[in-house]
Amino acid sequence: MNGAVAVIVITDGIMNSFKKNDAISPDKARTKTELNIRSRMVFNRLVSRGVIISVPGDRYYMDVQAQEGYLRRRRLMVIVAASIVIIVVLLVFLWR
Repeated sequence: MNGAVAVIVITDGIMNSFKKNDAISPDKARTKTELNIRSRMVFNRLVSRGVIISVPGDRYYMDVQAQEGYLRRRRLMVIVAASIVIIVVLLVFLWR
């Protein structure tokens, strides 16, 4: 599995864990252990982007609106990257 794909899969798994455990508000926050989260790098990235919010007691919840924005930006990046690849491939074939 390619590194970027692995990060996406891990990210989606973390976000799904929050949804499955209903940890989507401060009063329903859970610990990383309760959520079975092991990937520190991806988890910390989601915290720094405001998708996952820390509350006292080393507990966390997912901000659903921030998650939707994060997913929208991720989809846009994929569309832009795919468009660039298509344009480059077309240019290579047209200049032969």
